[in-house]
Amino acid sequence: MPFPPGDVVAAFGRHLHFQSLASTLRERHPELAERVHFDDSQGRMLLKVTLYGGQSIGLAHIRMGYAIVWAVLDPDLNSEPSLWPLDTPDDVLVDIVHAYASAHLAGEPVPSPWRWHESETSAMTELADLLDSRGAQVQRVVARNGYFAYGPRLAPKLDIVSGRDGSFLEAEFPAAFVRISLKPALGWLVDVHTPRWGGWDRIALGRCLGRTSSPSPGVPSTDVSVQEIAEVLCDGPEAWDMEPSCAPAPTGKQSAQESGTPLLDRLFRPVQGIFPDYGDEPDEGEESQHRPNSLAPGMITKDVLQQLTALGFSDLFEGGADLQVKSNTFHIEWHRSTKNLSTSAIQRLNGVASAAGDSVPKRLIVITGAGLTRPAAAFADKAKAYVFYLDDATGQLTGLNSLAREALPPVDAPGGRLLESW
Repeated sequence: MPFPPGDVVAAFGRHLHFQSLASTLRERHPELAERVHFDDSQGRMLLKVTLYGGQSIGLAHIRMGYAIVWAVLDPDLNSEPSLWPLDTPDDVLVDIVHAYASAHLAGEPVPSPWRWHESETSAMTELADLLDSRGAQVQRVVARNGYFAYGPRLAPKLDIVSGRDGSFLEAEFPAAFVRISLKPALGWLVDVHTPRWGGWDRIALGRCLGRTSSPSPGVPSTDVSVQEIAEVLCDGPEAWDMEPSCAPAPTGKQSAQESGTPLLDRLFRPVQGIFPDYGDEPDEGEESQHRPNSLAPGMITKDVLQQLTALGFSDLFEGGADLQVKSNTFHIEWHRSTKNLSTSAIQRLNGVASAAGDSVPKRLIVITGAGLTRPAAAFADKAKAYVFYLDDATGQLTGLNSLAREALPPVDAPGGRLLESW
């Protein structure tokens, strides 16, 4: 007897998996046992929990573009499907279905954290609950899952948001759109987008909380509670202490439209495609491509100082010819060579920064027009140093190591990856 085709074997495996899920759902949540059904009558496999009036909660495989995901389907046409990766544990899947079914049967909202498409309570889901209870419209919570539908309702697309750079929450207030981020190294950051400014600006969260101003971006997660953050945000834009939002004077390299947008939105760009990924340590003679048509040095210094200040580096001020930007906390090193920065180069510069402090070592900020190897970036992160690429034709900064990238503002405008209304 010939062995059955691969697609037949796969379909049989999915059939057994759905039957197993149905059994697990009955065992974990026996109050729903009589409502649980496995339906494969219409050429598709669907785990259903029947509600009232012929409605049901469904769990199915759906294809979105080139990906297949788990989807919890809600009878409410205005709801957003809850999407999950295929490797989601069975216990989590049946608990999601239970949460949705129980909420509908009781006539109540889906409970947290499931309503935010998360399977575990986290600082972000707690903050989402607080903001929602105070009238803010929470649009997206990213902690561990990161799977979302966006675009047209009849043909939604899959958006996979990576959480490797930390978790975040996006919420809309009456006069502003806010992204609250919790970064692994920097802690809490709050960026605001308003129609009045037309771009992103950063809240000086520490000052809003009455804390001593930190010389670097972010507020450590151990220094603030989610309740305090919720209170600050719900006070509204008039109470928010913003970092400087005025852009530097326009140059010939900017359009008139760009010169009117806020500093963070105008001057920072995503890291991809700006500098080459050298990967391993470069040869001693290896150089990066020189960029012609540079801005005047004085203009570059002012732009760099404004950008770093807007990010939340509060202990910076303009210096002189020997050191363009000075600080009591940081040593700012301008890497003038076109040679790519290696691990040994970052180690040497970090030693210079440590020796520059009078009573305590200073931390390193590197401004470079060259590349950074992966080993050098790893050492910079370990040394808590920031390495930024400077495009000397535009004066724009881009983060080269993880710590510097954490400090950057959001790239996308708000609301661009949401599920459209019917």
